[in-house]
Amino acid sequence: MHGPIRDRLEELLDTTPPPSDANSHLASCTDCRDMLTTMKEHTALLRGLRAPEELEPAPGFYARVMQRIEEGGVASIWSVFTEGPFGKWLVYASLAVALVLGTWVIGVEREDGHLGQEPLVAHEASDIPVTGDQANQRDAVLVNFASYQQRTPQ
Repeated sequence: MHGPIRDRLEELLDTTPPPSDANSHLASCTDCRDMLTTMKEHTALLRGLRAPEELEPAPGFYARVMQRIEEGGVASIWSVFTEGPFGKWLVYASLAVALVLGTWVIGVEREDGHLGQEPLVAHEASDIPVTGDQANQRDAVLVNFASYQQRTPQ
């Protein structure tokens, strides 16, 4: 299609008789004349295909479209674990293992005496008073920690 026709294509398709300046080119060029005729025929066919405004899709149309989109999607490796019966069994097995391990840890800690024991707190005054400059205070605290002996209550 040549320049004068291509630049004014919409105007030529809207008007039935072409403007005079384009008419001279269409009279001499059979390619442009045939192309314009074909485009006018296609435009008429496309205008006839318009659907009425009140036309609605059948009930369930959108649900079927979404179902097909989900079915056509690429399944990831994680879908094996999250969907289907394997995912349920994996969750149940994990909960059972956590329950067994939790019960075992609580049992072992009770046997060792760590569970329910009072935290280590100094109730009495320390043997070495913490006074002086920072170096002396640090030394006194370290000596108290190193020489600590748990005393039995009287």
